[in-house]
Amino acid sequence: MQTKKEVVDRIKSKLRQMSKDRWMSNRFILKILEEKTRNLLSQKLRDRSLYRESNLYSTINCFEFENIDTFSCDIVEFKTCQSIMKSNKKLPELIYSRFGDSIRIVSNLDQTERLQKTTPPDYYRSRKRKFNNNPPMFYERGGYLYLLNTHMEVGFVELLTLDTETSENIDCNCGDTSCKSSLDYPFIGSDKLKETVIQQTLQELLQTYLQIQVDENPDNNENSV
Repeated sequence: MQTKKEVVDRIKSKLRQMSKDRWMSNRFILKILEEKTRNLLSQKLRDRSLYRESNLYSTINCFEFENIDTFSCDIVEFKTCQSIMKSNKKLPELIYSRFGDSIRIVSNLDQTERLQKTTPPDYYRSRKRKFNNNPPMFYERGGYLYLLNTHMEVGFVELLTLDTETSENIDCNCGDTSCKSSLDYPFIGSDKLKETVIQQTLQELLQTYLQIQVDENPDNNENSV
């Protein structure tokens, strides 16, 4: 998997071919690139076509939780839970669509027990079912992960995020990464998705910031009108 720096360097190389007298920082290019990637991923989440893509999801192999009092929980629907665990740290920034957040898996460390995703209204409705047996569930709010009806103190999380730096640093198995640049972390996405967002980024940078008209259908023919 390529790093963010490798992808940014590729874009900078293309920009130099078009305009040698303009300079753009890596951080600025990365900002535009991640905006394009976030929009594309949100669209694919919406139309449920992400299953066709590879190299998208980040894993947190060791994510810590602490028990909170059910009666003091400010989510009213969860006050009837047998137990509530809340993550010690915030998750990396997620990507959202009309189907909710981009968390794919929450489980115990060896992934033998997966928790069901829920929302407060869904949880309330499930409590009214005749054969409800209080299965372990999870819910995300404000960047924090809540686990319901389980005392799991450490878990495994798989999610879709552009913030691969945070997803690595909040892993409780993580070593010292203080010397790493934000550009040294992986750029998520398959080759096909990557090519799409690179071209979209180049087009915006050239047209909006360098005022260079881009041929959207290049045929390498100098006589084309």
